[in-house]
Amino acid sequence: MQYQDSIGYITKSIQNSNQKDRVFYLAYLSSMAIILSILEYLIPKPLPWMRIGLSNAITLYAFGVVKPKEVFYIVLARVLSVSLLIGTFLSTTFILSLTGAIASYFVMLLLFRYFKKIFSFVGISIIGALTSSFSQLFVVNYLFINSQLSYYLFPVLGGFALVGGIITGYFAEFLVRNI
Repeated sequence: MQYQDSIGYITKSIQNSNQKDRVFYLAYLSSMAIILSILEYLIPKPLPWMRIGLSNAITLYAFGVVKPKEVFYIVLARVLSVSLLIGTFLSTTFILSLTGAIASYFVMLLLFRYFKKIFSFVGISIIGALTSSFSQLFVVNYLFINSQLSYYLFPVLGGFALVGGIITGYFAEFLVRNI
């Protein structure tokens, strides 16, 4: 599951790290994801919940350099830290963010583990973005709206997830080659 060709210095360092250094690298990757997520809140969006998901590039990158359990810790650290820093902890935004992050983590893990030869970073990223968007829509419908009308948002969310997934996938490829 590790990257083999054309990888950067930090990637090699993480792959060859001992347990003590590993904690540092997990904190490093978590902080990168947190910073990207907070910076993304500053980007104007057509609708408040539509985000590109650049921090998921760190998740994709991490699948190739650390254990899946450690990637899950990075995802949780990002969601919890960002919600505490921007003041949305235990709000609807937090619930939706956590739902999307966990759902996309498991789908991307499955794809990365078993279908890495079929899907590129961009493909895995697109499917992860679609999973995140649709799981959030399901939670909104189930917990808050309880109306089938909300499912008419599928095409809009799917289109935005497609664009965000492409951007995030290319960014993850850039990370693998350059850090």
